[in-house]
Amino acid sequence: MQTSHEAKTPYTCFNLPGALEFLGDSQCVQDLLPTFCAALSKDLPEIARLLAQANAEEAAARLHSLKGFVPVFGFAPLVEELSRVERLSRGGAGDAVIAAYAALAPSLQRLGEEAADYLAHAAAAQP
Repeated sequence: MQTSHEAKTPYTCFNLPGALEFLGDSQCVQDLLPTFCAALSKDLPEIARLLAQANAEEAAARLHSLKGFVPVFGFAPLVEELSRVERLSRGGAGDAVIAAYAALAPSLQRLGEEAADYLAHAAAAQP
């Protein structure tokens, strides 16, 4: 899924200009990103596991939680797809939800990787 609509960033999922605008400055972005990356690392495989176990209620809750972070750090198409999958999961953990999440998860994973890359470069640039 191509999610970048910004020519100003090397990232396809991590919307650095949007995060800077939303949070105010690069230090705020750097302060919040570790929490976001940890949530993605923990929740992405857990959501897949919950859906495989037909536990759509808990999967929907975790998707909803991610919706709190992703609009800050992700491009609009990724946010829209996450919202769609979260709404779909409220109807149960059927094959359609599992397939939709399987299609979404790589972009969320990429978002986490790009956020971690930004953090690594930001840390290296600090004196």
